[in-house]
Amino acid sequence: MTSEGGAFPRRSLTRRRVLQGAAGMGAGALVAAVPAIGPRRVGARQATPTTAFTREASITSWGFGAEETNPLAFTRVDAFKQAYPTIKIELVPEFDQQKLLTGFASGQVPDLLWMDRFAISSWAARDVLQPLDDLIASSGIDTSKYYPAALDEATYDGKIYGLPGFIDVRGLYVNLDALAEVGQDPAALDTSNWDQLSQLGTQLVKKSGDTVERWGFDTKIQAGNFWLWGDGNGAKFISDDGKEVTYDDPKAVEALTWGVKAYDDQGGYQSYDAFATTWQGDEQFARGQVAITVYENWMLGIVARVTPNMNFKVFPIHAKGDANRIVSFSGGPAWCIPNGAKDPEAAWEFIKFMDDLNTWRIGSQGVKKVRQDQGQPYTPSLTGNLQADQMQIDEFYESLSPNLDEAVKLWPQILQQSSIRPIAKSPASQQLDDVMRQDGVMPALRKEKSPEDALKTADQNAQDAIDSL
Repeated sequence: MTSEGGAFPRRSLTRRRVLQGAAGMGAGALVAAVPAIGPRRVGARQATPTTAFTREASITSWGFGAEETNPLAFTRVDAFKQAYPTIKIELVPEFDQQKLLTGFASGQVPDLLWMDRFAISSWAARDVLQPLDDLIASSGIDTSKYYPAALDEATYDGKIYGLPGFIDVRGLYVNLDALAEVGQDPAALDTSNWDQLSQLGTQLVKKSGDTVERWGFDTKIQAGNFWLWGDGNGAKFISDDGKEVTYDDPKAVEALTWGVKAYDDQGGYQSYDAFATTWQGDEQFARGQVAITVYENWMLGIVARVTPNMNFKVFPIHAKGDANRIVSFSGGPAWCIPNGAKDPEAAWEFIKFMDDLNTWRIGSQGVKKVRQDQGQPYTPSLTGNLQADQMQIDEFYESLSPNLDEAVKLWPQILQQSSIRPIAKSPASQQLDDVMRQDGVMPALRKEKSPEDALKTADQNAQDAIDSL
């Protein structure tokens, strides 16, 4: 396959168009029940090319690091180098938006971008990214292997601009020993009863004088999770065509009012914020400093490392008053090819290899070995690929405790119902996210404005961001 054949179009991108734009981890049948968890013997595996690519090539990637301290990345990239000795790859671990804009304006772009899927719409709308649909079709990649939310977030205007690499998802971590202290039966905990959650938060706070020793219920609305609670309350944040925001939807105001009160009833957001400065390494739940918290799936690895015998449970969060609807949102990165890449064909070989199930297997094997050498437990990563996630459970995960095992099985089930942030399809997605937090949520938490007034301000500023595109 050659660039002249049309599979790797080199579309023109003018400096004016880029600068104008600058103003602005089919899947329905994933394991509903994961098979019994137990150890499987896995032998060494060799990396094999996904196609017969033999010419000399040199490619550069921005945004992806593969240090030895990150075995899932390191082992997979090392496997690529072994399988494709004629392709030299330079990994630049980080890039920022200004560097990307400057690169496109000057015609100096990398061959690969490891990009947050949440930003894909913004860059695709500026004609910065190459659609991958033809490459996906010609390579025979079955896109139903990806979680629907992962593929949806990588799609803009009907075209796929990134191949999902990982995915995160959110659930409610609950310390069951803390619940016992206040006489709450875990079986009677109803995450669709938000008043019950906030009342439990008030009961679960521990203080010594004015010093907080344990926070009760951390809604995490200050950390980007207001989208979850707003959705769960029936709020609509943006029109279907992405042209009009409705941040001040009464249902959004109601959700934010509830969230602010949940902090107020535990001592206020300032008290929480001061206590949070004492936490280290996102270990607050594992160390009993928070009794109930919204968090991403990767918190499970911290619990397994810090307190593997912790008596806890992860619950799916349900819509207010609706125990049948799970609310969560997911995100994560994807591999993209920018327009103007010097060798998109070699770049695609790398993307295909990193996406291959056997490559994920090699990475999982590397992670497990490192964990075992360090005397730490292995917990699976969520890749965005249903097959790879199931493979990790079947072949590598060994039972740690009933609670950890149950949580490992729960994440894929939540992901089947997970959505993306409602603003993800807007070319102004990143600005809209910042506006919600900075102009909507935080002023309400800090008592600078009422929830209604804060969301009205955020609504106007978000609409200005869209109109300026």
